[in-house]
Amino acid sequence: MLIGQLVISPGGRGKAASGRLYGLPVLQAETDPEGFWGAYRLRRAARGLRRGGVLRVLTPPDFDSWSALAGFGLRPVETERFVRAQSVSLALAALQRQGLVPGRSTVALRGLRADRDMARTAAALCPLVRGLVIDAPRGGGELALWLRREFGVPILPEGERGHAALAFQKGCPIPEEDPLELWGPRPQLAGLRLSAPGLKETDRERLPLLAALWEGGKLAPKDIKIT
Repeated sequence: MLIGQLVISPGGRGKAASGRLYGLPVLQAETDPEGFWGAYRLRRAARGLRRGGVLRVLTPPDFDSWSALAGFGLRPVETERFVRAQSVSLALAALQRQGLVPGRSTVALRGLRADRDMARTAAALCPLVRGLVIDAPRGGGELALWLRREFGVPILPEGERGHAALAFQKGCPIPEEDPLELWGPRPQLAGLRLSAPGLKETDRERLPLLAALWEGGKLAPKDIKIT
């Protein structure tokens, strides 16, 4: 589905027009939210984006007028799917930051349920790490049994601690220090940063932009860096 881009520009009148952002087709609306007519121009931009079929919008990082866009059914570009797609690389980077070798380390996967992302991450990590902790009240036991049968990797009880931990949902107890929280609009990555060095410097770490480009096939795994 087409993504919108709100551009803050002096003199912008809120008219929406087709454009491209790093090769991604977008519907752009330039607006100037300052001054007496600022709120009107912002509403005009939101109306134009919505009429153009947009539901999700990229905004400048410091944009704080989402209530005006929400009134037209517009919402931010979600980052959770993009961040979760990097879960294996993030886990390995968390181990590397501690000076640990993956083949001698254990990674804990924690959540309220063993969803598809947790299962995919576990399967990808099995050949790379010494063992896993699977901690998910709903479906975790079944996932652990399948991993043991399929990969023969030690699956430790949920009470064990991992050298690194990935949390897939909010509200699960996490005994490890500095877990990577892969959920919500602002994932907490314990100091790790996802970036795309090929973009302009001001855009390289804008997660909503990276998520939109990844979703649109404009950002490949080789284009993503973790620091």
